[in-house]
Amino acid sequence: MKTTSQTKFSLFFSDGTRLTYGNCLVACIASILDEHIDEVPNVYTFYNLDDKENTETENHLWFKVINLWLEKKYKKVLIKHSMDDSTDEPFVIMRGLSLRGKPHTCIFKNESGSLLPYFDPHPTKEYLSAQHYYYTIENIWKASL
Repeated sequence: MKTTSQTKFSLFFSDGTRLTYGNCLVACIASILDEHIDEVPNVYTFYNLDDKENTETENHLWFKVINLWLEKKYKKVLIKHSMDDSTDEPFVIMRGLSLRGKPHTCIFKNESGSLLPYFDPHPTKEYLSAQHYYYTIENIWKASL
């Protein structure tokens, strides 16, 4: 795996409202696929185009766009998992809160069933203060089993 640092960072207004999105998720996907970060679709442009309140992650437009790209280019798919799920994938993209108190993703390595911090694409390299769920990038045929 060639780790790739994020190139964009979230900006927030003083009231906590988000102004712009960082690209930590894109950096994690690029790292796992050994892809240049500019080759992975900037899914953040799709974040505010659907109703976040009443939609599961898998139904969001950004999630569908990244999966379309993964399917066409790699015959793979991004799958969301709860923290209770187990995986055989060697690396996962962990979603949670950064030590800065903001949403963030990092790469965790699967060590005999334990998911351990491996790479943080943010320059602080602080990883996560809380883990909410994780994503795997899997072959389409495996994901359909």
